[in-house]
Amino acid sequence: MTERRFFGDAVARSLGLQDAPSLTARALRKSAIAATRISCGERQLGMTPQIPPEDTFIVALYLTRLPYHELWSGGRPLFMQGYAANAMRIVNLAGEFSARITHPHESMNFHIPRSALDAFTADAGMRRIGNLACTPGIVDPVLAHLAAALRPAFERPHEANALFVDHVTLAICAYLAGKYGDAPAARTETKGGLSAAQLRRAEELLADNCSGDLLLADVARECGLSRQYFTKAFKTTTGVTPHRWLQRYRIESAKALLRDTKLPLVDIAIRCGFADQSHFTRVFSAHAGASPAAWRRVQDDAAVGRRLA
Repeated sequence: MTERRFFGDAVARSLGLQDAPSLTARALRKSAIAATRISCGERQLGMTPQIPPEDTFIVALYLTRLPYHELWSGGRPLFMQGYAANAMRIVNLAGEFSARITHPHESMNFHIPRSALDAFTADAGMRRIGNLACTPGIVDPVLAHLAAALRPAFERPHEANALFVDHVTLAICAYLAGKYGDAPAARTETKGGLSAAQLRRAEELLADNCSGDLLLADVARECGLSRQYFTKAFKTTTGVTPHRWLQRYRIESAKALLRDTKLPLVDIAIRCGFADQSHFTRVFSAHAGASPAAWRRVQDDAAVGRRLA
């Protein structure tokens, strides 16, 4: 018996969700965009199969809080972090993704093939966009409000008004292209700083390589800059050096793991790019004012207090 397929079902199928509600906008020439409501329960926990690669952007908007999640690319961990409600992430399925699902959660996934993005920018008179990217886990209120307009349509997707779905989906595509696309846009940049696209790419590379193995010169090269100019421009834009930004990112990642998992401190240290548990404790204590173990106890006590309230 042939397995039933529908447009934009790659992520749902990898989770074993054959009947995930989906909406498809077909207003673009020779292409389409799909939005799928993903509900992961106990049956989806564990490692998913690898999604066959395709040149398609997946914009994931988490509708509920996800304490911890692992996204793997090419058989190796890529993002290991938690997501707040309305947090988002963008990847291209060419990266051969799989995921370790650790908690039940709900999300809305937008399936945007390269052909659809090209058709949209051509119709809109925009320059072709090479990439869509954002810092994983950011909360974008505009995207959250646009996506909320589609939520009632998922109750009866086959009865949804096609013009309405097209209108909202194209509005989302326009917003994503303007905010997270790497094409030049008419926006004000910090004088002497990085462009929005350069900053997104730099933060993405730094976050993906939180162990510190990536050379600063490599990040600068990806942004089309010399190492010296990149370092100065990064600090002008963010207020901190790349090293300090990465250190903060490691600390925030560690806090999420301390708060939302029972992983031993040594495992958290390695996952967040610290040399060992001693290095982790020293850096964390300097930033948080308490050791990782003490900070975790405070969070556990607070969680108990909230449950009893």
